[in-house]
Amino acid sequence: MKIAVKKLLLVEDDKRLREVLQEELSERGFEVQAFAALPDLATIQTADGALLDLRIGNESGLDIIDNLKKRFPGIRIVLMSGFGSVASAVKAMQLGAENFLTKPVTPDMIVKAFAVDEASVDVNKESEISLARMEREYIDYVLQTSDGNITQAAKKLGLHRQSLQRKLRKNVPK
Repeated sequence: MKIAVKKLLLVEDDKRLREVLQEELSERGFEVQAFAALPDLATIQTADGALLDLRIGNESGLDIIDNLKKRFPGIRIVLMSGFGSVASAVKAMQLGAENFLTKPVTPDMIVKAFAVDEASVDVNKESEISLARMEREYIDYVLQTSDGNITQAAKKLGLHRQSLQRKLRKNVPK
């Protein structure tokens, strides 16, 4: 597996994850420039790869893709998200991203995402996630942010309380 990316721009707002990824990817041969927020591209001299979090505080990694492509022609872009949806992945690809990883990500998954070897391009193959599982994970996330309050979670999801309860009963792990 050949890695075509050497100078990697990493944008991740989670400090701990950013530091771990920076260290791990540096050990794997990348020159990593890490940022906690969307960087001012004028300050970046060169980059041939970018690993962007989908949500960076109140901003979106999608917002920087076009500017990265203009500033660094040929840059390879990979987005990652703990809140990944099919719509987000499609939008990222339409804007020019080459891959979309669902968190939790490992350094090996990231290396594979930037690999030139066509056999390894489908990084999520080993951990394919069904639409039903993604929906359940998002519902669980919203429930968690609502402190388990089903009524509040249903409002956030735009569902009736009973509809959310049906979904929760239907997707109970067996």
